[in-house]
Parts: sequence; C-alpha cells; structure tokens
Amino acid sequence: MKQIFAITAFLMLGSFAQAHGGHDSHAPMAHLTFANGAIHAHATWESAPEVASESILKIEWKNGADHSPVEPPGTFNVVLWMPSMGHGSAPTRIEPLLDAQGTAIVGSYEVSNVYFVMGGDWDVNVTLTYKDGTRETQTIQINFPDDNGGHHGHH
Repeated sequence: MKQIFAITAFLMLGSFAQAHGGHDSHAPMAHLTFANGAIHAHATWESAPEVASESILKIEWKNGADHSPVEPPGTFNVVLWMPSMGHGSAPTRIEPLLDAQGTAIVGSYEVSNVYFVMGGDWDVNVTLTYKDGTRETQTIQINFPDDNGGHHGHH
C-alpha cells in the first residue's frame, strides 16, 4: 500500500511539475508520447528558449510503462517550424549525452543549434522514424511575443 501511495504521490508531483514547467529546470517542459504510449520523450530546456540566440533542448527517451531510460525504437530528428509564416529554421544537431566517463547515457540526447529566428508561434516537431520506416511526430508549441525586441520568450 505504501508503494502505491508513493507512486501516486510521485505521479501527482510529476504532473504538477509538468504543468508548472519552467520554474524547475529539471522538470520536463514537455512530455511527448509515441507508439500509443509505449515510449515517452521527456523534453527539458537546458537553456531557456529565446529569440535570436541558441537554445539547447535535452530529450530523454523513457519506457512508457515504468519511465526507465530506453533508446528510441529507431531514429529521431527535431525540426523547428513557424506555421504562421510557413518557414523553419536551421537544421538542429542531435548528440548523445555522455556521463563523466564519456559513456553515452541510455536514451539521453542534447539537441543544439536550436534557433528561433523571430518572435511569434513555433512548433518544435520531434519525429521518430521507426525501424520499419513509419514515422510519428509529436509537437511542442512555443509562442514568443512578436515585439521585434528579441526579448526572452516565456512558455
């Protein structure tokens, strides 16, 4: 019974952290689900997204059942798209995160070269290409004030 309570409390705290993401830099800012919930991608900004300078996104792939770290079941890419303007940005770069010994951390990746070139609405599209060639895309939506001042966007 204590274990069920602990899991429930953890899930409730996780929901709270997700709903109020941005205040806790370690809480996932987005919780994306793939393969009908069998795999999750937790996305966290390592450096807050802002207009006209590089943002860094960390993506951690998790087993949907127990949230243990897993490698994605295929390859993935991250593409920025501005729907209202019909254009994207420079290609992002994805590299595995390494531990202190230089060993890749299972399922953890850093997405760099993330540039929001102007204020407004942006989609951060995370596309998983499964080994059989099928693709699935989940989207993180971000909106920056379009004030031409290059101020920080708050999401």
